[in-house]
Formats: sequence, C-alpha cells, structure tokens
Amino acid sequence: MREQVEGGVEMVCPVCTNGDAKVESHPTRDAFVVDCPQCGNFTISRSAAVNLRNEDDSKRWKISAWISEFPPPMVTSADIDMALASAVPSLQHRADRMLRWIATAFPPGTQFLLTDLGRWKAWENEPGSSVTIFGGSLTASRLTPIGWNRTIDEMEFMVTDVLCNEMGLLAGQKNWPYQVSPKGLLYLEGRRESVSSIGFCAMWFDAEVLPLWSEVIEPAVRAAGYEPLRIDSKQHNGKIDDEIMASIRASRFVVSDFTGNRGGVYYEAGFAHGLGLPVIFMCREGDDLHFDIRQYNCIFWKLDDLEDARERLKNRLLATLGQGPKLIQ
Repeated sequence: MREQVEGGVEMVCPVCTNGDAKVESHPTRDAFVVDCPQCGNFTISRSAAVNLRNEDDSKRWKISAWISEFPPPMVTSADIDMALASAVPSLQHRADRMLRWIATAFPPGTQFLLTDLGRWKAWENEPGSSVTIFGGSLTASRLTPIGWNRTIDEMEFMVTDVLCNEMGLLAGQKNWPYQVSPKGLLYLEGRRESVSSIGFCAMWFDAEVLPLWSEVIEPAVRAAGYEPLRIDSKQHNGKIDDEIMASIRASRFVVSDFTGNRGGVYYEAGFAHGLGLPVIFMCREGDDLHFDIRQYNCIFWKLDDLEDARERLKNRLLATLGQGPKLIQ
C-alpha cells in the first residue's frame, strides 16, 4: 500500500492488486471507496481490505468477478467468503455478459480493437538496448471480471475464439477491428424478447410487512424494468399451490423476503433455485435466518429506512439481471 498522496489515499486495489487503482477513505464509514480500472467502482470495509492482504493471489479473480456481478452496498469479509465459495457460471452466461458490455460500449456499427477494451500500456525498451521494441499490452480490463475470466489473456481468448470465431456474435479477427455482428445483434434482441419480465415475490402476507411490498419491492422491481407479481394479487381459478408453482416457472427471478420465518417462503425460494432462477434474498433487520441461507448476500431492511432498501433492491436487480424490458417512461 502507498501512503496518503495530495490529500487522498492512493494504493493498489485491495481485490485484484492493480496498481493503477485509486482508493480513498469513506467519508462517513470505516471503509474504502475504490476506483479500479479492472474491478470497477465499489466500497469495501476496512477489515475486509486488511484481510485480503493475506489472500491467495490465484483466487482474487473470483472475488473480482463476483463483485462485478453481485455488487453489495459495501464489500465485507462475508461477501468475500461467499465469492470464494461461489460456482463459476456457464460459458454461455459468461459470453452473454461480455457481449452485453461490448454492445453497450461499442454500439452497432462501431469498431474496436482489443486494445480498446481496457487500459493499454506500451512496452518499454530495455535500458542500454539498441533494439527498439514496439507494441504493448492490456494491463486491466473491465471485461475480465465481467466475463468471470481468470486473466486478461483468458478475456482475450473469450473475445477472439469464443464470441467471434465459435459463436459468431462478433465480426472481425485478431489484431483487426471487431464489431458486434448482425448475428450478435439478433442474439441480444432474441434474449430480450424471450426472457420473462415477471419478478415473483415470496413473502409473509401480514399487515406489519405490507410497506415492504408497497414501498420497496413493487417500486424497485418496476424501476428495474420488470413486472412485480405477488400471488395474492393475481386472479386465478386453480389451487393456490399450483398457481404459485406455475407463476414461479413463468418468472425471470424471485424476490424472497424471509421476515417472520415463513415456511412457504423457504419452499418457494428453494423451488426457484431448483429451476435455476436468480433469487434475491431479503429479511427484516433483527429477524433470524435459517443457517442454510445465511451464506447468501441478503438485503436487510428497516421500517424506518425503506428508501434505502428500495434503492439497494433496484441496484441488485440491475446488477444481477440487467435492465428489464418494461422501462418506465
């Protein structure tokens, strides 16, 4: 780590150890605010940053990738443990995330080189050498953690060999300009149209937690571009259990609030997990969670600060799923 420089704290990224990161003390919390060219912008508790100093370098890529896909309000030691224990997503998922980032950074018809995908540093001649060395290499790229890549070389392999040569979602060839191909544009369009816009909510239907639905979950899901659904608000003629299972199957994700320790909420969250659907965990601060789900990154909420919970849920949905198709005009 480097000491304070010109009024700010400058040091390597506590997650990926990139030396070009800017790290400043949080103005109100015992934490650091990090701006890293590889990991992006995030806040990390001071204790988590200190513990990371002893972390095995070969595992840091996974922490960076997990933070990129599931950014918590503040990275804690518990988040690091969850990141290290997480499973690496499928190749399809990784490619999908990388293509979406590329299509946003380089709109249709815009060309780019591999050197445009991150921070590029020119090679330097050896001191006293009469041979001039030309070229350089990427030293950091946001696409590395976005695509759950271990190294920048693996990120480049995903772009050239997987997205371009194998899947045809990019047009171009190594050392020449790339762009999102027509096939890639159709792929993204098809994914948007084929994916459900419904966000199913599993929660306790009690008056004391009604504000969680009306002031947090419903507006946050809509703000993220999805359609919130709570089974008691849906018209149906069949058995309620059948309707719940059918609604979950038709959903893009499930928001599960475990306040009150309702058995049905645990069952519905487990059913969604079994289907491979993303599950967003919530619980009222102070309530107990069953030990089986304590490993998951849960959004804890308080009745006197529902605005914070609404913003955190919206950001979690956008980070996990991206902007939904039902944009608020």
